[in-house]
Parts: sequence; C-alpha cells; structure tokens
Amino acid sequence: SEEEDEILLILAEQLGQMVISGLVPGYRALTVVSILEKLSGVEETVVRDKAVESMNSVIPLLMVEGQSVRGKEEEEARETCAKSAPGLLLAMVKRMGGADWFTAKISACAVLPCVYQFFNSMKNSTIVSASDNGMGLEDGGGITVEDIKTELRNLFKKLSEDDTPMVRRGVGKSLGRYAEAVAKLPYGKKGGISGPVAKEFIIPGGKDESTIKKTVTQDLKNKVLEDVVPIYERLTTDEQDSVRLLAVSNSGSIGCALGLDGNLCKNVVLPIIKAHSADLSWRVRNHLAKDFAVVAQSQGFHEPSHKADLTIIFDSFAALLQDFEAEVRTSAVENIARMTQLGGVEHFKSHLAPLLPALADDPVMEVRSKVAQTIMDCCDDSICTSLTDKVILQDFKPLLEGFLNDEFSEVQIHILSKLHRVTHLLSQMDVVVQSILNMSKAANWRVREAVGFLLPHLADARGVTFFEENLFDIWMKLLMDQVSDVRSSCVRGAGKLLSVIGAAWIQGQLLPRYIELYEGATTYLTRITVLRSFANLAGAEANLTKELADQILDFLLKGVQDSVANVRMIAAIGLGALSSVVDKGVLNSKMLPALQSLLAED
Repeated sequence: SEEEDEILLILAEQLGQMVISGLVPGYRALTVVSILEKLSGVEETVVRDKAVESMNSVIPLLMVEGQSVRGKEEEEARETCAKSAPGLLLAMVKRMGGADWFTAKISACAVLPCVYQFFNSMKNSTIVSASDNGMGLEDGGGITVEDIKTELRNLFKKLSEDDTPMVRRGVGKSLGRYAEAVAKLPYGKKGGISGPVAKEFIIPGGKDESTIKKTVTQDLKNKVLEDVVPIYERLTTDEQDSVRLLAVSNSGSIGCALGLDGNLCKNVVLPIIKAHSADLSWRVRNHLAKDFAVVAQSQGFHEPSHKADLTIIFDSFAALLQDFEAEVRTSAVENIARMTQLGGVEHFKSHLAPLLPALADDPVMEVRSKVAQTIMDCCDDSICTSLTDKVILQDFKPLLEGFLNDEFSEVQIHILSKLHRVTHLLSQMDVVVQSILNMSKAANWRVREAVGFLLPHLADARGVTFFEENLFDIWMKLLMDQVSDVRSSCVRGAGKLLSVIGAAWIQGQLLPRYIELYEGATTYLTRITVLRSFANLAGAEANLTKELADQILDFLLKGVQDSVANVRMIAAIGLGALSSVVDKGVLNSKMLPALQSLLAED
C-alpha cells in the first residue's frame, strides 16, 4: 500500500543516516547493508532509489582496515567487518544481479560501481577466504581481489545484455560511474552517492587533468577498452532511445576513463558524439546537448595534435545549437561559455559567434534567456578567460542592446544581474547604458533591483560627473522604492559607491540628501532605509575617512533614540559596524553609553 511504501522510504533513508552520522559505526554496518539489500529489490521505485543511495553511502565506510577503535569488543567487531565485508559485498551484488525480478537487477547496476570502488581500495593480491565470502567456494579456498573485480566486470556486462529495457537503462545510468571505477578514478565530492566525477573535473589544465593522466595507467586503459567500451558502444546503438540517451550522456566519463588519450577517444567516443548529435530522437540529442561541454573537455582534444578532432566536436556542437527542437537548443546554449573556454577565440569566432544573433532572436523565450545568461558567463573569469575585450565588444555588444529591450523581464534580468562583469567596457556601450537608465522605471521590481545594483558600477565606468548628472536622481528614487528588495539594492551598493566616488563627495553631496530624507520621513521604513545605508557605509572601512565616520556616528546615535524599536535596532547594528573604525576614546565616550542605555531601556 501507499502507506507501507512511505514507511519503507523513511526506513531506507534513516538506515543510511544512522551510519553516516556515526550512530552506527562503519564496522558494525554489515547488518544495515543486508536490510538495504532487501529494500533495493522492492517494486516501488522511490524506495529502491533511496535504498541504493543509502547503500552507496554506507559501502565506503565498510573499509575499516587499519582503522583504530577503542575497546576489545570494538576491535573484534572491526576485525570481523574487515574480514567479512569483501565477500559479503560480492555475494550481495551477485544475488542482486542474478535475481529473477528486474527490480533487484536495476539496483545492482547502481550499487556495482560503488562495490568496485571498495575493491579498488584493497590490494589486488589480497585473498578473500571462502569461509567468509558466501560465494560457494570450497572451504580453505579463496579468491584474489583482482579476480573479484573481473567477476564484477563480467556481471555488469551480463546486465548490459539483459532483455529487459529497464535493466539496460539502469546500466546506462550507472555507466559513467562504472567506467570511472574501472579506471580507478576517485569519487566525486559527495563520495559514494556522487554522480560521475567527470562532471566535476575542470579541463584542460590544472590538477584535474594531471590527476587523470597519472591515475589511468596503460593497463587500466586496456581494461576499459576490453570491458567497458563494448558496453558503451552497444548501449549507444540500443533500439530504445531511453537507453541510448543515458549511455551517450556518459561519454565524458568514458573519455576520462581512457585517460584523456586523444588517440583512443578519437576512435571510440568521437564517432558516437558525431552520430548522436544528429540522432533521430530529440531526447538523445537533448541529453547530449545538456552535458556537451563535459563530454567535449574529456576527450583530450585540447592538445595541439588533435586540432582537427576538436573542430569536429565544434561542428557537432554547432549542429545542436541549430537544432529544430527548442529544448535541444536551450540545453546546448548553456554550454557555450565552457565550450568557448575549451576552443578559445579561434573556434568561438568560427563556430559560435556566427550563430549567436539567430539564437538571440529565437522565437522561444527560454532560448533567449539562456543565451543572455551564457554570454554573461563568457565574461566571467571564473568560467571563461578566452575572450578579449575586443571580441566582447564586437560580438556581445549588439546582443546586449537587444536583450535589454526584450519583451520578457527574465531575459533583461539575466543581463542586468551580471553586467558588472564588464564594468570596464561600459564606457564604450552608450546604448546599453541608456537602456539601463530607462529601465529604472520598469514595472517589474526585479528589473529595478538589478538597475539599483548596477548604478555604482556605472559610476565606476563613467565617472563622478556622469553619476551626478544622470544617476544621482535615479539612485534616490530607487532608494525610496515601494519594494524592499529594490531599496536594499541601493543600500548594499552604498559601500561600492563610496569606493568609486570617494568620501568627500559622499560627505558633501549624498549625506545631506539622506539626512533630508530622514528628517522628512513620514514612515519608519524610510528611516530604516537611510540608517541601513549609513551602516553599509560604515562597513566600507578601507575608504572611510575620519570626518565621514564622525558624521555617520552622530546620525546613528540619533537613530538609537528613535521611538520605533526596529529603527533603534538598525542604528545599533550600524554602531557595531562603525566600532572597528572609531578610536577608543569615541567608542568609550559615545558609543558604549548609547548602547548600554539602549540595553537597559529596551
């Protein structure tokens, strides 16, 4: 019944949490694994999935060899676990993989990579004794870890040939993690429950690339070629598109498992990428498009000797960007920034830049929204450093002008919220700046909020005079906006404005306007907004002069005496921010007495 399934779901989750939290130590968790094995074979999918997730989180904790524990009884439990766990895990996976019903087989597909990683952490020459393994060997016999891993590879191959499409889908879903386990690549950030670690690698360059090349030896490449690649090739040509799409999306893991060897990937993975970028099923093309950057970066084609292969990759990517299905285009567009980083200016100019105007005018709003987002990601140094300012101005400037006038506010917000990444270029974008000024009156409050955030950056790009003549009045209007988040964007920007314009201008021009607002306020919300701005200015210590700090202090002390408790609270917070700036004499003579009085009275 549905009620029983709910109970089983909670049980499957909490059993795993008991071990992860340390309530049940890893060396006492074998009984937990046996219960999870039963739950992983039930008919309800969500219960199975949760049981598998819990099992994958527990299995790495069963590796207790060399772990120190306290007490004789605990040491005996640890020794028992270290001796029994390998055989019990193998027997469990074999039972699940050989079950009559498909549910247990699907779970076996998901558990097997984690079990394989467990044996990776053991020496290949280690003997698992028959009396402890539950595998049907004669007493006194045994099996090496290397032979166990061979059995696991044979079992995964058998599951990939199962007649039931649902089992083959389970193999396709776990293929990436399995390939990485065979290649001895590490878990992802979430340990046993991580997805393919290929999606976390940043390639080319850096420690990830060197880790892969150092870890994946020629012997491991041969094992991947012999035992993993045939499964990959068979699943990518499966008659069921639901199987193909899962296998194709794991192409990045196959490339990593082959050690980023461009020569091997050229023969194994490249033909599959090329073929499935034009697959008859839009779902297959969509799954490939979603992970295209991960797939492309994992083939080793960034090396100069594979320039022609990288061009083929970009040809396939360009085809997905022009796909007649909007979902495929949307998925592909999200990869533009990382593909630009991979291919550099040359491939961006030849394959991507010519397609951007058409994508920016796409009739589907979701596509335009993703294009707006991804071109700003191309200007983010943490994602892409390949494009020069000249290229950005030449290829992105016309797109920005169009996006800021888009009929959908979501598209506008994607640009406005990240436009600070190109602050240094705004002085050369007159149309863009004018559009921003016009949008300060937009009906959508999220657009006005984004404009408020950008104003200090515009001041940085255009100078103090431009701010005084064009932005100051807009700033004051947004500071008094009816929507709290819009007001907050100006409050948070006060510190940035101070660093851009300087303390003298703030003291001579901005503070008198703020004080005028405070004195003439008809609602306590206005007083709170002004005091929050003062508090934000107080936090910008590097640019705060003594004269400005003294003026802010006097006003915050006035706020502490306000009749509304919320206003007094904000003033007190501001004093806290200012306390690290003022000297001890002022701190002891003015600030502490005011705060102590507030503490006593409130």
